[in-house]
Amino acid sequence: MKNLDYDSGIYLLEIFLHKPKKIEVGKKGEFTFPPGYYYYAGTAQKNLQARLERHKRRVKKYHWHIDYLLGAANLLSIYTWEVKREGECHLARYLIDKLNGEIIVPGFGSSDCRCKTHLVFFPQKVTKNEIPDNDFFD
Repeated sequence: MKNLDYDSGIYLLEIFLHKPKKIEVGKKGEFTFPPGYYYYAGTAQKNLQARLERHKRRVKKYHWHIDYLLGAANLLSIYTWEVKREGECHLARYLIDKLNGEIIVPGFGSSDCRCKTHLVFFPQKVTKNEIPDNDFFD
């Protein structure tokens, strides 16, 4: 990932899990994650680069829901946009509603909003053409 020229925005983590795995997700409990691709919509309204560097680290204290999945899976790609906090919710809804993504853990990463989840599952990788560009958020 290149250094960002902005400090605030939203991001999408592309994560791959190669086999089914039971994962304890903090206070949410244990869930069985099927193998495939997971896309996590997040936000950092300051220190975006530092947040993304933290997500890339394998060893860390688990704080967010996504930390538990990243501890068991592989982070493949990170996409970023310089947009306001609400963009992460629009992105999660797009993945579910327009691309027909599945919800494995309701409320994952969305405890501070009304979204169904911010983690969306796909058996196959989402193509780069399906990842929204900046115009999506206008």
